[in-house]
Amino acid sequence: MTCRSRVPTAFLALSLLAASAAACLAEPAALLDEGDRLFRSRKPDAALELYRRAAAEAEAAGDRSVQVEALAQSARMHSMAGRLEDGREPLARAAELARPEEPLGWTRYLGVRGIFERESGDKAAALATFEQMHAFAVRTGLHDRAIDAAHHAAIVAPAEQQVEWAQRGIRAAEAAGSEGWLAVLWNNLGATYDWDLKDYPKAAECYEKARYFHHLGSDPQRKLAADWALGRALMRAGDLARAEELLPDAHEKAAARLAEEREHSRLEWAGNTAWALGELRWRQGGAARAGEALPLLEEAEKQLVEAGIESWWAEGLKELRELESEVRRAGSAG
Repeated sequence: MTCRSRVPTAFLALSLLAASAAACLAEPAALLDEGDRLFRSRKPDAALELYRRAAAEAEAAGDRSVQVEALAQSARMHSMAGRLEDGREPLARAAELARPEEPLGWTRYLGVRGIFERESGDKAAALATFEQMHAFAVRTGLHDRAIDAAHHAAIVAPAEQQVEWAQRGIRAAEAAGSEGWLAVLWNNLGATYDWDLKDYPKAAECYEKARYFHHLGSDPQRKLAADWALGRALMRAGDLARAEELLPDAHEKAAARLAEEREHSRLEWAGNTAWALGELRWRQGGAARAGEALPLLEEAEKQLVEAGIESWWAEGLKELRELESEVRRAGSAG
């Protein structure tokens, strides 16, 4: 869009120029909003182009707050795409311009700074940044940013603090009536109990709530992931009957999605669900069901290796292979 107007008469000139000026001033914020929409859809490269445009338009319009938000989000898109070093320049520029007097820009900058600190391996610095962001957002009434800060703080905090931070975020999201955030926050709290604390009954309680909110939406991948997380936690908590209600269907859906398109995330989820279902069959019958469990576990290994599990979860691959060996031995002995 150009910010120059041709007007047919002097009578219309003043009003049309005013409308054109308002549109020019509004455009950076509109570009930022559209970039955020693409970001939420996990399309970082498309979002990056809009954020770059928003930053340039905001600079031209003198809108420093939008400029800071757009620069910070440009950095974050590089991070999402695995290009952390490429994101440091726009983040440094955002740091130069960000001011607490402009709360939206300031909180967005702090959030991305914390993510870069976390991804650079400095969890202590990241936690301090997210704590600063949370306190500031609460003080200035930016409830969504406070929830975001609590969410990120829960990820980097020591295990004994993760539950507290997750619960802070949940309370804020409940007060705001934010169903999307409640799905994320209950899921993350479930993951803390599941992966860090190994408290599977509590993990299942949290995943049950997360699943409720995920199923209010229309994203089939998130529904599938919610079913898998709950089913796996129920299985490990010993509730095999309820796990049976979830895991076979989750694996069937993941396998169908993989048949449509053999790409990384679909391979990962087909592998995750095959592992969980194979483990369920093993727990249901031991050696008597080894013949059902082993092909599922072998299928899981093949798909997860193709998805690159060795680079992002070598310990998980070791655990899966150990379970396969145990099932194979039992099957051979039987």
